[in-house]
Amino acid sequence: MFKVPAGTRGPVRYGKASRSVMGPSLPHPLRTLPVLAALVLLPAFLPGTASAQFPATGAPYHSADVRFMQDMIHHHAQALIMARMVDERTDRRELRLLAQRIDRSQDDEIRIMTRWLEERGEEIPEVRLYDPLEEDHAEHGDHGDHADHADHEHHHGHHEEEHAHHGDHGHHDHSEMAGMLTDEELDRLAASHGAEFERLFLQFMIFHHEGALIMVEDLFATPGAGQESDIFQFASHVDSDQRMEIVRMLRLLRETN
Repeated sequence: MFKVPAGTRGPVRYGKASRSVMGPSLPHPLRTLPVLAALVLLPAFLPGTASAQFPATGAPYHSADVRFMQDMIHHHAQALIMARMVDERTDRRELRLLAQRIDRSQDDEIRIMTRWLEERGEEIPEVRLYDPLEEDHAEHGDHGDHADHADHEHHHGHHEEEHAHHGDHGHHDHSEMAGMLTDEELDRLAASHGAEFERLFLQFMIFHHEGALIMVEDLFATPGAGQESDIFQFASHVDSDQRMEIVRMLRLLRETN
């Protein structure tokens, strides 16, 4: 399982995202590509963007700010799992550079979010996400508790009791969070190579980044949230950074055979 950061203080419970997330069938990210292409090309200072609509006021932080940071730690952690698959599955230089940038930036942002929570005495989530590469290693060792994972299906829309059962396998299911991939999608990505991997990686990462935009939008749409200075700056940065990376990935996807 993927674990970050060290020295955590327990798990965090999650509710459903405020809007439905597209299901696992492919090519689900492409359903929104025309809309995304229009959105991400808007400069960050134009009306309609997070920073223009919701200027920071120096207000104290909100409970929704805490949930945003806790959820985004999980969201970023899955992006790291995906990015760290790239080097062994493609020789495409641009894709490797993209994955390296995602790995560095989102790892740094996890540290920022962890520090923000620590400084305010808030709970730091225990990140236990499904990582198909680590599961493969476990299957070849003495960890027999994962042996039946392939027979256990996880779909969007599971009931809470099914999520609890999922935790028995050593990791938590956050597939209902906006933009999060299912275990089956991660397995499919890990099993692919070459051009197929490149296409899947870009489609899945665009979908994943779109989820981060939804999370930022939901934060700023919550009355009183996103106004504390550090939260405002961080969420605005996530919004602009994810939009720029979507532009790059759309271009790379168009160039993918």
